[in-house]
Amino acid sequence: MSSRLRMFARWITAVAVAAAYVALHLLVNVGTGRHVRGSTVGASWCGAIALVLLGPALWLRHRRRSGVAEIVGLVDRYGPRQPRRRRAVRIAGAAGRALSAGGALAVAVALSERGEGLSPEVSLLLLAGGVAAAGSGLLVLRRTRPYAARGAAQVLLRDGRRPVLYLRSFDDDAAARAGGRARTDLHTREVQFAAALGAVGPVIAVGQPGEDLPRLGAARFYLPLDDWQGTVRRLMDLSQLIVLRLGQGEGLRWEIGEARATQPPAKLILLAPGGLPELAGQVNESLPTPLLPGEMVTDGYWIGAVIAFDGHWTPRVFPVKERKGPAAWMARSGISHLHTPTVHLARTIHTALAATGRRPRTMAWRAQLATRKADLVSVGLALAMVLPGWLGYRILQLAGRW
Repeated sequence: MSSRLRMFARWITAVAVAAAYVALHLLVNVGTGRHVRGSTVGASWCGAIALVLLGPALWLRHRRRSGVAEIVGLVDRYGPRQPRRRRAVRIAGAAGRALSAGGALAVAVALSERGEGLSPEVSLLLLAGGVAAAGSGLLVLRRTRPYAARGAAQVLLRDGRRPVLYLRSFDDDAAARAGGRARTDLHTREVQFAAALGAVGPVIAVGQPGEDLPRLGAARFYLPLDDWQGTVRRLMDLSQLIVLRLGQGEGLRWEIGEARATQPPAKLILLAPGGLPELAGQVNESLPTPLLPGEMVTDGYWIGAVIAFDGHWTPRVFPVKERKGPAAWMARSGISHLHTPTVHLARTIHTALAATGRRPRTMAWRAQLATRKADLVSVGLALAMVLPGWLGYRILQLAGRW
């Protein structure tokens, strides 16, 4: 499924759900005798819109899932059994969402017309308890979210596009999980990096064998230690883009050689860690035109340079550079959270992809948005729980129970 069709499917689904939601509220108005004529007409129109859009939404959902069926079968073949700890984390996350929604609803009731009929003590208690519950719920969500990562199969089914295959040494995961210059403990480099590459497709990566809970970032899938090359080779064929972080290990050498032998040059992007010019030799083993060691001398960033290739496998090196100006100064000072080193990496990858004919326009702002995504997701989840709660409250009014 293309990115435009995927966006169109999301809009259709959102409009259908919103129309059905409004129709239910208007039906409650009809049942309570409020604005009966107008509510009846509005409910009829909204219900008709929801029913008309239901068919296309279901068809697009089927097309989205069927388009990635082979890839899902590959990544889900050796899926590990869900550990008990992850289940506990998900339960805690659900409790956090319930607290957030319940607290928001309590605050809304305390500030509404119905709250005016309560005694001042009860109203104040309801308001204070709602604020405390909402804050506690958001705090729980903030703590559990880093451990609520979806697997690669789930991400692919939700997205529908062919993936970006991220290859790296497992030893590099510790550096990827570190935070940037932003003062936050959730938005790691890999979270921002995967968000930026989401402009091309969902990012998937082989998970480290034996890890308890995968972190947020590239969606993990798992392969046996003695039988992984065939699956990786097939995923290279099915992926839109292959992004490989250079490092130590024979597995990475094999992956570079395999990509060079079986894939078109524009499909491979290499990420060179800063301050390690000796890694040029690892790349040169598979290239007709070698990289010069001087081209790999970059600052000590997590990623110092991005390497793309022309049609003859001639490498082009794009150093990751920090932009100048007030925004860069604010990022260094910790005032701004929107200009981290990973955002500079996203801009460099965008430039490298443009040199190969690709132009994913949203890479930089996706990486910037990832620095605030945890808070936005928490608020969004709370609102998603409040809306059904408000509808339930209206239904209780209709039934005469409130």
